[in-house]
Amino acid sequence: MARQPLAVFVMVLGFVCTFPAGVGLGAGVADTPPSDEHCSSFTLGNNGQAVFACNYDRRIDDDGLVLINKRGIVKTSYQPGTTGRLAEWTARYASITFSLLGYQFPWAGMNERGLSFSTMALMETECPSPDERPLLESGFWLQYMLDNCETVEEVIAIDAEVRIDTVDHYLVADRHGGVVVLEFLDGRMVARTGPELCAAALTNSTYEDSCHLWESLRPAGNYNQQNNSIHRFCLAADRVRDFQPGTTAHSVGYAFDTLHQVRGQLWGGNTRWSIVFDTRNLRAYFRTERNPEIRWVDLEAFDLRCGRAPQMLDINTGLTGDVTGASTDLDFEANRDLVEAYIVRWDIDYNPDDITALIGLFESYPCAQTRRSPGRRIAPTR
Repeated sequence: MARQPLAVFVMVLGFVCTFPAGVGLGAGVADTPPSDEHCSSFTLGNNGQAVFACNYDRRIDDDGLVLINKRGIVKTSYQPGTTGRLAEWTARYASITFSLLGYQFPWAGMNERGLSFSTMALMETECPSPDERPLLESGFWLQYMLDNCETVEEVIAIDAEVRIDTVDHYLVADRHGGVVVLEFLDGRMVARTGPELCAAALTNSTYEDSCHLWESLRPAGNYNQQNNSIHRFCLAADRVRDFQPGTTAHSVGYAFDTLHQVRGQLWGGNTRWSIVFDTRNLRAYFRTERNPEIRWVDLEAFDLRCGRAPQMLDINTGLTGDVTGASTDLDFEANRDLVEAYIVRWDIDYNPDDITALIGLFESYPCAQTRRSPGRRIAPTR
């Protein structure tokens, strides 16, 4: 393609969980004006079971899809590195993702090995400079991670393979108890894991600032004078610290209660989605502002082999309880409508042909059994 299709996605995803201009997040001082757009995530360790939870908070933009992505699909990136080469890989793992921008662009997700993540904006983000690594926009980079990784160590290692374009930072957890915070500061990935973590939580301040303020404030337990990002981090970190392991039902309930305590409404915003991933049973629970009833989808209930159509479900479906059976085959026209509606809401100038090209690329991905699998490699630009 002569043009990089839908480079506007990089710009669009920058709006997700971002902040009004001039709002500082690192100082934690009383006179910092509160943002009404923010996200929170954390992980609970429940007797060897990781329970991952996140809130998506914004004033607007609550449309989205729950997607079941199949394993065994051969994928190609669309933004080359400086050598003109693209990334090409075969999805090793199926996944369930929650997306504002449709197929292949998750905001949060869990794969069939229990690897889970969530996205939060960070004003201090500075992406790596262009190099020979193929470039993946944030959402596509996250899908690459779900397609290929089982552990947080594998997630950290993919930085050597592909370069990210993002305005965000990420909390990632695996089924084995590993947790990593990924930030892109001063043009490089900063990965904090193991003893480098003060708490398995993340909001919209740098992790270093969040930990420093929480550790200095927690003896008194008074976070009311902090900006909303630090406030939410401290509340979530306290809840992670105080969690007592129990049944899966107990841990999921505790996670939703914690999400309620750090919800956007505390600062005048809105929590649009609350999501909890049970990594042992591969179940994704969720509720939305439009439908506050808790629903769930069981990933293993689907035929996850390539050749079966990806599945989709409106995140605001009016159902309750088990909605696994309510999903339908992915409709690429509906997927396109979601993309265009999001862009139009933000009054972003875009070329409809770019959307057609990118969605067409995704729709054309073949199964590995009908095309020799490349594993993970860098392919020449086509």
